[in-house]
Amino acid sequence: MIREDVKYSMFSSPSGLHPGQGLTVPAPDKDQAYSWLKAPRYDGLPLEVGPLARIMVAYRRGLPHVKKEVDHLLAGLGRPVENLVSVMGRHAARALECKIIADRFSSWAEALVPDEPGFHDFQPPSSGRGAGLTEAPRGALGHWLTIKDRKIANYQCVVPSTWNCSPRCDQGRPGPVEQALTGTPIADAENPIEAARVVRSFDPCLACAVHYGLEF
Repeated sequence: MIREDVKYSMFSSPSGLHPGQGLTVPAPDKDQAYSWLKAPRYDGLPLEVGPLARIMVAYRRGLPHVKKEVDHLLAGLGRPVENLVSVMGRHAARALECKIIADRFSSWAEALVPDEPGFHDFQPPSSGRGAGLTEAPRGALGHWLTIKDRKIANYQCVVPSTWNCSPRCDQGRPGPVEQALTGTPIADAENPIEAARVVRSFDPCLACAVHYGLEF
């Protein structure tokens, strides 16, 4: 179950809400808060999302086309699979995904049927709730929508960088980027390029991750 904590987020809305019931009430002066991102958690745990997560899940499940590419990469690097959970591994996972997609693209294109419609028209209900969950290039993406009287009454989203760059949750567990930064050696405090490299390996988009919602 996905919940969003806000103890360390600059929001006064209740903590631990499911995104479908989410509220977005800004509180820039909130005590202890240090982020405009909420802290999404799955069964109470922070999760890294994105190319590395997808590659590792597929590899552990034994998908042949993924295992082949990962094993080839690891053999060339002379590294165990555990070393992929790193800055190097995140960049490598993006390259592997590009190759896997390119190798399979022809068969996908050949499966297309000319002149078939690309969408199905529909009439939205006068009221209801809906959710859309998918994988974007950066990782897991979710949208939650409530409709009342044929109008949007509440809209919330949890984007990949919200997962990765989230602050600590109510139980004090840091998000994936914060965990990855912990213990990173910095040669020059005036130019902490090592920290920048760790953060950039997650390909963050904070413009999207800063939590927003529509409430009427």
